Amino acid sequence: MAYLIFTRAAVLCILLLSSYQVGVAMMEEKFTDPYATVYIYSGRPNPRWQLSLEEWQQVNQLIQTLPNSGKEIEGPYQFSGGLGYTGFYAHFSIVSSYPDIYYVAAHKQAVLSNPGGHFIFNDKCKLVEQWFIDSAKSHGIQLPLLD
Repeated sequence: MAYLIFTRAAVLCILLLSSYQVGVAMMEEKFTDPYATVYIYSGRPNPRWQLSLEEWQQVNQLIQTLPNSGKEIEGPYQFSGGLGYTGFYAHFSIVSSYPDIYYVAAHKQAVLSNPGGHFIFNDKCKLVEQWFIDSAKSHGIQLPLLD
């Protein structure tokens, strides 16, 4: 009888450990995979694709070359609603305070945003927008309205 109880306890421990390891692997995947989205508001799902860590670093470095508008605004940035092309969004959730990236098409601005606030960078030459368009194309995402 004691052997049966021990065996059941051992099997339960193995199952719990296995599900913990699977959960950790899934959590690591979720928290290390940045992605990008283009907001088109067309009634269809907005195109979305995974970004590599290298791509994430590229777009961050590109934004750092842009002139800062000098505006630091409290709270996270959010696109205004409405139909049509609004811009791009990139999210990297490895650390909750790490800034998300927005490209605001109407104002030719790049925005670094986290829950505490956001910084706005001027992008008169649309360098960040072009980076997102090129990234989408390299991932097989067609954006015919933006070409």
